[in-house]
Amino acid sequence: MVGGGAAGMLAAIVAAEAGERVTLLEGSGKLGRKILISGNGRCNLTNRAADDLRHYHGTHPRFVRSALDQFRLEETLAFFADLGIEFREEKRQRLFPVSDQAQSVVDLLADRMRCLGVRVETNAKVMGMGMGRAAGSARFELRDAEGLCYTGARVIMASGGVSLARLGADRSGLDLAVGLGHRLTDLNPGLVPLISPEKYLARMQGVKIRAEVRVALKGGREAVDTDDLLFTKYGVSGFTILNLSARLVPELRAKRAVLRVNFFPGRSPEAISQLLKERWQRHPHRSLELSFAGLLSSKLVRPLLDHLGFDAAQRVDQLGKGARWQLAQHLTNWPIAVSGPRPFDYAEVTIGGVRTEDINPDTLESFLVPGLYFAGEMVDIHADLGGFNFQWAWASGVLAGRRLGS
Repeated sequence: MVGGGAAGMLAAIVAAEAGERVTLLEGSGKLGRKILISGNGRCNLTNRAADDLRHYHGTHPRFVRSALDQFRLEETLAFFADLGIEFREEKRQRLFPVSDQAQSVVDLLADRMRCLGVRVETNAKVMGMGMGRAAGSARFELRDAEGLCYTGARVIMASGGVSLARLGADRSGLDLAVGLGHRLTDLNPGLVPLISPEKYLARMQGVKIRAEVRVALKGGREAVDTDDLLFTKYGVSGFTILNLSARLVPELRAKRAVLRVNFFPGRSPEAISQLLKERWQRHPHRSLELSFAGLLSSKLVRPLLDHLGFDAAQRVDQLGKGARWQLAQHLTNWPIAVSGPRPFDYAEVTIGGVRTEDINPDTLESFLVPGLYFAGEMVDIHADLGGFNFQWAWASGVLAGRRLGS
């Protein structure tokens, strides 16, 4: 087992439960390092909508079907409940342990591995992998950075992608797969803030609002999300942006995109125009800037008005219907150009990985190298924000572990 993250630990547990002798090799000094930082240290384990295939993406997103079907949400909840974890549901159907501690998840998974006799080796980064023969049968030979060698009849690769390098993530596992004949897709940061060339956004740095954000995708498709939107000195972030990035970032390699922000989610330009009319009629003496007090953050109003060329000090009784309509249209369809994602260090997942065409979706075994299996983030599958990437990790780890033990 190469990798001691979410997928690797589940695979090790399931294979050991089936009677296999399992050795887990983790390159860093700790198991489950991405689990430990997920959900701000609370671990968003999964999502009530985790069985919905629409939340999973990749070159061939339907590749996930077999794994998800074999370890559905209810089985996931039952597995973790058996470990001792109770769940609490939060907004957007996200499920967290009631302990609010990701460490408890890692501790209980590690405890299950100990009880099953899984041999765990930390600080054992696999740097080389090849095939040898022992007693007339093919064997995998793995060598770590210290020169120690490990052999096994079968191997599960679950070493993750290249996001969050500060936690020790790198290309080493992907390069091992390439060395055995596998191909990689392009790799991009996913669930990541976006960079914008719009200079005025820096004046709104740190402001977080609830907004609806839309973006056009290839083929006439559109992605939309309504949640927190955070303005930063480099561009935009927040739940809406991280979630939309799962689908948008691959397209940003070719050209810029334009986000369309509705500062009043669910409300039309006509409704906002009427709202402004009523507010201006009640308080005709107020400045245009002050007329938005209590409606929009004051840290947003002045930069937005300046960007549109309005005089923020002008009295609203001096503004006509045309100005009101212009404001209403812009505030419900505000364009923000984005040129690309922030680097991998700021990304929660990797978009891309080992090509799924070379992996059997029903077993996760390589079509190219018999006895080699893949699970988790190193495969060309990623998912929306909110626990879906963990569900893929749990499910793919379980499927690979079951097949290893069959």
